[in-house]
Amino acid sequence: MVRVSDKAVKHIMRRHRDWIELLNLKTEEEVRAFIASILAQPDEIYCDRVRVDVRYFIRKLDSKFLCVVVVGEEVVTAYLISLDKYVKYKVGRWA
Repeated sequence: MVRVSDKAVKHIMRRHRDWIELLNLKTEEEVRAFIASILAQPDEIYCDRVRVDVRYFIRKLDSKFLCVVVVGEEVVTAYLISLDKYVKYKVGRWA
């Protein structure tokens, strides 16, 4: 089971507020619950081509994609990417 630590949630709320505000999430618990929903039902999952312990859980949000990065069994971050970045990563980084 993938863990969403307090440290990861605090990092996301500090560094990646764009998607939190887009979804009108207010609390750490709301952010944690949304990330958990993506982990439970992602639109797509990819593995890193270089690091075998890294997975990317993707959820489409309007014209962007929310990328939840999991290392081992722990979420480390979650950030928005554009369609251009999505295509670039899908071709070059994700397997």
